[in-house]
Amino acid sequence: MRPRLAVAATSAALVLATSALAACSENTGENGDSDNGGGKQFTSSIATDPKDSQGPAAEVPGAQSGGVLKVIQEADFEHLDPQRSYTFAAMSIQQMFVRTLTVFKDDGKGKVLLVGDLATDAGKDVNSDCKTWEYTLKDGVKFEDGTPIKAADVAYGIARSFEETIDGGPTYIQEWLADSPEFNATYKGPYTSGTDTVPGLTVRDDKTLIFNFAKPHCDLPFALSLPTSVPVPKAQDTKTEYDRRVVSSGPYKIKEYVKDTRFVLERNPNWDPKTDPLRHAYPDNIEVEIGPDDAAATERALAGQGADQTVVSWDGVPQALVNQVLGNSSLGERVLRKPGPSVWYLSINNERIKDVKVRQAIAYAIDKQGILATQGGDAAGKVTHTLLADTTIGHTDYPNPYDGGPTGNPEKAKELLGGQTPKLVFMSRNSAFGQQTAPIVEQSLEKAGFDVTVQYVDQPAHNPTARTRGNPYDIYLSNWAADWPSAVSTIPVLWDGRKLGPQGNSNVSYFNADDVNAEIDRVSNLPAGEAGPEWAKLDQMITEKYAPVVPLYQVNVLLVTGPKVGGMIVSDQFGIPVFYNSHVKP
Repeated sequence: MRPRLAVAATSAALVLATSALAACSENTGENGDSDNGGGKQFTSSIATDPKDSQGPAAEVPGAQSGGVLKVIQEADFEHLDPQRSYTFAAMSIQQMFVRTLTVFKDDGKGKVLLVGDLATDAGKDVNSDCKTWEYTLKDGVKFEDGTPIKAADVAYGIARSFEETIDGGPTYIQEWLADSPEFNATYKGPYTSGTDTVPGLTVRDDKTLIFNFAKPHCDLPFALSLPTSVPVPKAQDTKTEYDRRVVSSGPYKIKEYVKDTRFVLERNPNWDPKTDPLRHAYPDNIEVEIGPDDAAATERALAGQGADQTVVSWDGVPQALVNQVLGNSSLGERVLRKPGPSVWYLSINNERIKDVKVRQAIAYAIDKQGILATQGGDAAGKVTHTLLADTTIGHTDYPNPYDGGPTGNPEKAKELLGGQTPKLVFMSRNSAFGQQTAPIVEQSLEKAGFDVTVQYVDQPAHNPTARTRGNPYDIYLSNWAADWPSAVSTIPVLWDGRKLGPQGNSNVSYFNADDVNAEIDRVSNLPAGEAGPEWAKLDQMITEKYAPVVPLYQVNVLLVTGPKVGGMIVSDQFGIPVFYNSHVKP
């Protein structure tokens, strides 16, 4: 899925996928992390009562309208065009100005419910076989100019996601409608094919959409919570320039966007809270300041002076300030801390590094704890060696034969290399994160006998470059969290080589193996109750046989806000803060 931040713990988040794939019943679990809400009961499910999808959202105690909420982040959003968005940072802010057919209603305390957002409910499985799904739009949902949102607007948004130039977003729905990883081989989108009628997607009337699939897709309600299903008015589609000015369907609209500098939202007067089960519009404006690094942003939030009283330090607390933040008990609710399901990998470009022994040597060599230490150590995450986060259904903590331990094993790496000195070109972000982590990666590999060249690229260009097939880099850091806690949204997305295209690839290791692809097909067709352990076996097989990436660490969220920020919660679904309850304290 998406490079992003994220959260959870081996417990309750796992039940999300189970609830949808196994009859939409409620499930419960326990989170045993005593530092992050341990012992609390977690529940997650798909709503079956249409009342859960109705608005308005319950008022936040003590919240009042007014003020400006400020967000500071170092790099600009990769994309704001909803059909091109695939990072949690973008999707979190997008929730305030666009809406999807379904949405996760998350209270930040472990209760997660998938409900209808634009739709009246989470979807109707027409024949109880997960092949035909019906969605009905609510009355009163409008674009920012007051025009009613119609089923055709949602269908058009999905249609444009088939275009090769509208790349970078999730591709579940496109692949399921086309019944092929090469989803735009026949229908190529409205610009190229000259029609916005997508095979398999029917607009029955202004209110009703019908999805018809060749195979069962019981997790469609989850997939429609992704921004692929955001409505786009055809007449206002500016194609690749839509990133600059997205038409609002949510409580805010874009007031100003200066690339790499500033992004400002203001209230949308045509948003009707009675249609919205999730969002509020308490602040007058939400302003994103782009540029200051994590240290500068954290220090401003801690100081909380003047306009910075309402600051959210979005990129998290850097290692140098972790003790200062965690050691200050007076900060109280201003510190947002939670474990999460996002895993960082050292991705190896398998089309360039074809020798499995070289990839295994890289895995042995890496100082994972050293990389994690640059981001705050145990406060920032925990070292891992499995492909799947421990939040995934069926996750198994198997012994990885090429794991060099927390600090790496250069001697074992040298044994595998047998006197070779392979050259590696490492692409690193030209950001605080990249400058902190690149030296550790470089030193780890050079101790093991590799010749490493580090090339820095600006952060907004990093992921698109990694996602472009044929890029000139051997290794780069990437991260991923499941779109929902099933391996369906991890292993087939990251390691099914049949999905590789010229650009927009989530499989940034460019890994392709026939036996793995066959297993992906087999496990994908298993009942939900049987699939989890089989995905875990496939995780182990990929790692032991091919070593296409090096799992590094699973992320924790730790950030701080100014003293007048209220209502910010860390989403159990996104694993990062969300804004829909946020408000400015008096």
